[in-house]
Amino acid sequence: MYSTTDQPFSPKHEEDDFTCLIEQTVETMDAELRGFLIKRNISEEFIQKLENEKIDASVIPVMTDADLAKYIPKAGDRIATVAFCRHNNSSLDTKSRKETMLTRLRQRLVSGEAPVPAKRKQWAGNTSAKKQERRVELGWMDFDGKQKRYRQVKAINGGGTRHLIISKDKTVVEIKEMAENLFFPDGFAKGKRKLSYYSTEIESSQVQVSSSSTVDDLYEESRVKILRLYLRTKIRKVELSSDEEEAEMQLTSTPVLDLTGSEPHYSTDVQGIDDMVHQEIDLEIIIGAMANDGVQLDDTLPWNDQPPHGLGEPQPAPWNDQPPHGLGEPQPALVTEPWNDQTMDEPAPVTLIIRRGHCLTDLIKAFTNPDILNTEVFIKMRLPNGKLEEGEGSGVTRDCLTEFWTDFYERCTLGGNVKVPFIRHDYQSEEWQAIARILVVGWRIARYFPVKLAAPFLEEALYATSTSSLKDTFLQYVSEQEREVLVKALEDFNSVDTDALFDALEAHECQQVPTKDNLIPLLSQMGHKALIQAPMYVIKCWRPIVVHLASVLPQDALHHVIQQKTPTGKAVKELLQFPDEMTPPQTAVARYLKRYVGEVDLSTLQLFLRFCTGSNLMEQTIKIQFIETSNFERRPQSHTCGCLLKLPVGYHNYPDLRSDFNSVLTSSVWVMDII
Repeated sequence: MYSTTDQPFSPKHEEDDFTCLIEQTVETMDAELRGFLIKRNISEEFIQKLENEKIDASVIPVMTDADLAKYIPKAGDRIATVAFCRHNNSSLDTKSRKETMLTRLRQRLVSGEAPVPAKRKQWAGNTSAKKQERRVELGWMDFDGKQKRYRQVKAINGGGTRHLIISKDKTVVEIKEMAENLFFPDGFAKGKRKLSYYSTEIESSQVQVSSSSTVDDLYEESRVKILRLYLRTKIRKVELSSDEEEAEMQLTSTPVLDLTGSEPHYSTDVQGIDDMVHQEIDLEIIIGAMANDGVQLDDTLPWNDQPPHGLGEPQPAPWNDQPPHGLGEPQPALVTEPWNDQTMDEPAPVTLIIRRGHCLTDLIKAFTNPDILNTEVFIKMRLPNGKLEEGEGSGVTRDCLTEFWTDFYERCTLGGNVKVPFIRHDYQSEEWQAIARILVVGWRIARYFPVKLAAPFLEEALYATSTSSLKDTFLQYVSEQEREVLVKALEDFNSVDTDALFDALEAHECQQVPTKDNLIPLLSQMGHKALIQAPMYVIKCWRPIVVHLASVLPQDALHHVIQQKTPTGKAVKELLQFPDEMTPPQTAVARYLKRYVGEVDLSTLQLFLRFCTGSNLMEQTIKIQFIETSNFERRPQSHTCGCLLKLPVGYHNYPDLRSDFNSVLTSSVWVMDII
């Protein structure tokens, strides 16, 4: 037992008392072991032998059974003895630990504090050995516009947790700059998300953060083992052009402009195409955001100055605010597109979601802002049932442009084989300029060109002068019946029916009586009126925009481009690329396909090209792949992005192939379901 005396407490005395306690405990254990052996009827001879050899309770548990058998003959006694000694030893260890803790507690009670080692006392008050750097964990939280909360960006999407060792004197402002450089290297996050589109701040769930706080301050205030900070990003708020409420957006790899009229919705990063889901937002929001964030127009766009297919591969070529050399100056009354001298590091990508059957209105809406000329445009299609088509890529883009210009020919132009825009009361300068931008961007991203527009009209818009024959183009502009009458009158004026000739000319407001001598100049004058004078307002709206296209598409190459892209049966046959080696059934199907291409009219031929390539123009080689199908599943299949046509080999005659192709091409319902 310990007693309290008047003498001062001494650690030395405490150690002596503790040693005595251990000795007493060992003696007690030896006595208990002797008593245990006597109870087990072990003879005194064996007990005395153990004591003589100093084999006590602490030695027996580590002895082998063979060694212990020399002192305790019976196996049961040996096992029981070992168990008894181990139990007592564990009790001793427990008592020792308790006594040690009691000893330390008594030292603190006497001295008032824990004893300080000599080395620590020696360096007390010296701050030179303090660490000047601390560990910090840095993450990225992005605002989810749909769920109205911040969500952590995973490492696969460019986020994750970054472990840093930084100076304790670094401020929150400096940490924010470091975080922006980590998660937005060169100003862009993974998926080309631009830093300038976001507002950023540093936050922590462990402590309140202010811009002037240092790392050391945050550690002192939070008292945490490792400080964890987050770069929080949120798309900048912009006001809509209408009286709608402010919208909050989250940009992923590519902003998606949903022009389908549905309510804007927002998505966070998921697996798939680089683990990014496109966010759908309204057109006015993104254009306003681009303007508010200082997105400047670019004086260079990545297309080439070579004609398309067959005339060279695309190469970047500079824009030029002036018309091509030798083609004259723009009209003084026109104001060119307001290009900015400052350029962006990289065109801002944007994906347009266009409704099938509404390409004309949706694309015009998307291209009403001139900033879209400086964006990298991608297109996805929405089905009438509201779902997005699974297909995406260049084939979908070509298909969308084909549908747009097909609708444009039907709703916004006049003419037979060649078309000319006519003035509509619901199309003002904004809409006509948007159509010009679609022409420019369509050429840039897909080499699509509206070849059905009359050459004199295009030349006047592109080059401010026309060199094509107005008479010949006018004959293509009029209807087929009128063309027959006029051509017959040009060949033999006296043999033509006078009433039919007057009717053909009167339909185009001819003000003179035709004669054999004045018929040619009369047709040229009427051609100038119909092809240039009537659409002059459209020409003036187009010229400031398409004049840049003129610098990469010279006037002498325009007719070559139109001729190259206009499909003919012979030209399409040359585009078909069959396997080098074919079986007899495959050879027969290939022969049927060539016959079909050679027999169909121009309209069906354009549908065939669109089915195979996405475009109704001559674009790329069409690769043929033969597939095995049942009679029930037999039908042509295509992948427009790769310009691949899959043909079943189950056609035993030409009419079967013709029937299947006609059914597919005239269905007018093609779903791009190939990812």
